[in-house]
Amino acid sequence: MPSIIAVLLYDSEWRPYSDGIMSPQTTEQSHAEYCAEQVRTYDYHRYFAATFAPADVRRGLIALYAFNLEIASVRERVSETLLGQMRLQWWRDTIGEVYAGTIRNHAVVSEIAWGIGAFDLPRQVFEKMIDGRMFDLEDEPPEDSSALAVYASATSGQLVAMAAYICGQPGFAADADTIGTSWGMTGLLRALPYQAAQRRVYLPRDILRASGLAPDDVVERRNPPAMTEAVTRMVSLIERSRPDPMRVPRAVRPAVVYAAVAGPYLRRLQRAGHDVYAGDLVLSRLGGQMRIFRSAMTGKI
Repeated sequence: MPSIIAVLLYDSEWRPYSDGIMSPQTTEQSHAEYCAEQVRTYDYHRYFAATFAPADVRRGLIALYAFNLEIASVRERVSETLLGQMRLQWWRDTIGEVYAGTIRNHAVVSEIAWGIGAFDLPRQVFEKMIDGRMFDLEDEPPEDSSALAVYASATSGQLVAMAAYICGQPGFAADADTIGTSWGMTGLLRALPYQAAQRRVYLPRDILRASGLAPDDVVERRNPPAMTEAVTRMVSLIERSRPDPMRVPRAVRPAVVYAAVAGPYLRRLQRAGHDVYAGDLVLSRLGGQMRIFRSAMTGKI
C-alpha cells in the first residue's frame, strides 16, 4: 500500500515524492499539468469533482489540492520532527512571499500563486492549514474529541472552505468547513489500519479511555471488542459532525461533492460490525465516480 497518511479522507493514502522544482524552461502550462497529474494520481476523488468546474475554477482547485498534498505528505517525507517543522516553515515563508509578490521556482508555488491572484484567496486560511499539519509530526493521539475536530477542521475543513472561495462562494465557507471536517474525520478512521501499522493513532484519548484502550492496544491490535467500541464511538462522533441535509448551490459543488463517498464507507463499516480491517469497505473507482456525479447533479451530499 502507498504510504501517505490521512490527508483528509481517502486522499491521504498516497505519497507524491516529486518536489515540484521546475527548470527555467518550464511553462505555465507545464506547471498546471504537473499539479493536475499529482492530484489525479494521489487525490482522485477531489480531482474528479473538480472536473465539474469551469476551466479557471478547475485550475484553481487543482492548485489548491496540489498544495494540500505537499503539506500533508511532509510527515512521510522526513526522518526527523525538526526536518518536518523546517519543511512546513518553508511553505509558510513561501506563501508569505507570494503575498509579497515573490514566487519561487516551484510548480505548485507557481500555480498556487496564480490562484491567489485570480481568486483573491485569504492568506490566513493557508496559515491555518499549515499549522494543522504540525500535529502530524507528533506521535501522540489527539487529547480529546474536540482536539480531533480542531485538527480535522484545520487540515480538511479549511481546505474545503478555501475551495468555496475559488468557486466564488465565500458565503458558503462555514458550511464547507463543516463538510470538510466530517470528511477529514472519516478519512482518519478509514486510514486507521495503515496508521496503526506506522505506530500512529488518531483516535482521541477520550474515546480510547471510554473504550478501555491504550494507544499501544490500537497499534498491536489487542482487545478487538474494545477496538470495536472505540470505532463505534468514533463513527458516532463523525455522524454528529456531519452537516444537516442541504442542497449545495451549483456553483460550489465542484468543491464539495467528493464528500458524497463518505456515507457509503460509513454504512459498509456499520454492516461489517465496525471492523476497520474488514475488506470491501471502500467504493470502487467507478462507484466513487457515480456517487460524485450524482451529487454534482443533485447537490445532495
